[in-house]
Amino acid sequence: MKKIRIFFIFLLLSAAGVQAQHTGGIGRGDFKLTYAYPVIVSNAHAGSNGGYTSLKLAFDAINAQNQTGFNITVNIDNNSTETASAVLNAGLWTTLSIYPTATGLTISGNLAAPLIDLNGADNVTIDGRVNATGSANDLTITNTSTSTTSGTSTIRFINDASRNKVKYCTLKGSSTTSTGGILFFSTTTGTTGNNGNTIDNNNLTCAADANRIYSAIYSYGQSVTIENSGDTIRNNNFYNYCNRNGSSLGINLFANTTNWTITANSFYETASFVSTASSNYYFIYIIAGNHYSITSNYIGGSGPVGSGTWTKTGNFSNWLYGIFLNTTSGTASEIQGNVIRNFSWTGTSGWFYGIRAEGAGSVNIGTSAGNTIGAGSGNDSFVWTATSNYDNIYGFYFSNTGTIVSENNIVGAFSANNATANATCIYGIYKTGSGTTTISANTIGSTSTSSSIQSISASTASAQTIYGIYSSGSGSVSISNNTVSKLTNGSTNTSITDYGLINGITTTSGINTISDNTVRDLTIGNANYSTDYRATVTGICQTSTTAGQTVSGNIIYNLSNTFTTP
Repeated sequence: MKKIRIFFIFLLLSAAGVQAQHTGGIGRGDFKLTYAYPVIVSNAHAGSNGGYTSLKLAFDAINAQNQTGFNITVNIDNNSTETASAVLNAGLWTTLSIYPTATGLTISGNLAAPLIDLNGADNVTIDGRVNATGSANDLTITNTSTSTTSGTSTIRFINDASRNKVKYCTLKGSSTTSTGGILFFSTTTGTTGNNGNTIDNNNLTCAADANRIYSAIYSYGQSVTIENSGDTIRNNNFYNYCNRNGSSLGINLFANTTNWTITANSFYETASFVSTASSNYYFIYIIAGNHYSITSNYIGGSGPVGSGTWTKTGNFSNWLYGIFLNTTSGTASEIQGNVIRNFSWTGTSGWFYGIRAEGAGSVNIGTSAGNTIGAGSGNDSFVWTATSNYDNIYGFYFSNTGTIVSENNIVGAFSANNATANATCIYGIYKTGSGTTTISANTIGSTSTSSSIQSISASTASAQTIYGIYSSGSGSVSISNNTVSKLTNGSTNTSITDYGLINGITTTSGINTISDNTVRDLTIGNANYSTDYRATVTGICQTSTTAGQTVSGNIIYNLSNTFTTP
């Protein structure tokens, strides 16, 4: 009878998802009970605790009970394959923590839907570190679906999912839907939006190199009064996600989104990137709301913090945007201390915008920590090569109706090349629009490096132009204490009517105060000998006819045209 009772108990434990392991010597009868399932719930309502074959089933069990006041733990003990969305509904737990207990574990699935769906769930932490300690990203969460179905994502935040954290994970996806992403901040049936969530110290990349995504992070809130707000994206690595055959965005904050913090992230490509179609690439793209803080991000290179070089080839037109911000009126946004560098970008054509700000919102750019496009010294931190068409390059581009303050920024170590017959035109800072604008204490070029900014093309059949600072918009503009230095236009055009030129500072409209700037070491070598605003080389060119222009205290020297035949 004794042997029969032990056998019966073993059968019951196995049916409950538990296995018995013998831990003692033969005949001692000592057993240790360990869960055989990959997902273990503990510290929850008694009806939820136990082992489950998937994260979905664990979430179902948690959803089925009143979890008021519990500090729930969900351990990932082994790899979990999800065949349907793991949906976690709103609950009244105090905290809910999910983390692996061993290194190298995965939660994966192939779903035309969210893999993990935080459906109104609050105060959830998904921590990829083993036992939630240390600094290694050990948990990988992957949705391998290539579906274009709306909502396809790896993790979705929906219906007022707030104050959640995803950290130290590797997050992968492959969907090319424009209404989804690796992480998707969605709409709500509630009253507040998906607010106060933090995405910290993760790796975000494609699930398979052949299946690259449309958006790594995508936000589309409910309405202009119920927005996704107060979310934070920090210390993450975005890499190998750009779609070779179509446009891609790293952080895509679309409608009904406001007041996010985006800081200390890196965007890069670990190997040579070959485009196979004409497309646009955006790293940080925001077209809603206001009061953003975009600080200390690195864009470019082949590793974190802009190390190495991002080498892009392919005979297609591929436009490149570092930071694109189109905001509404309200609290000013901050763009501070970002670095865009270490690109070698080749294609038939394409325009480049380092930092572009437009819309009705006000923006402070570099006022507390300057942004850098390229580098402040040396050469070729950013190399742009076109093979067949006219290109434009903008370090900073401002078209706001709100107030812009641009201070302490750097554009330098930038080289552009094109086919001999074509032109690549470069603007260090370009201002249009009607907003009040201050451009102060910026450096365009370098004071120590020869040809810090250069357009190398001989440009024999079209006008190639370089402007340090160019203002064409209305409104009040102050341009002061800037340095424009070491700019070279490689044009050797022998036609006097193509007007290839190089200018330090140019204003064409608005009310301009141009004071205490230094313009030096501008070089060109073409046949243009116009004596008006199209002159081949000019320190400061002010042609606005609006009353109230002031030009004072500027220093200009060492401007040259090396063309030898009059």
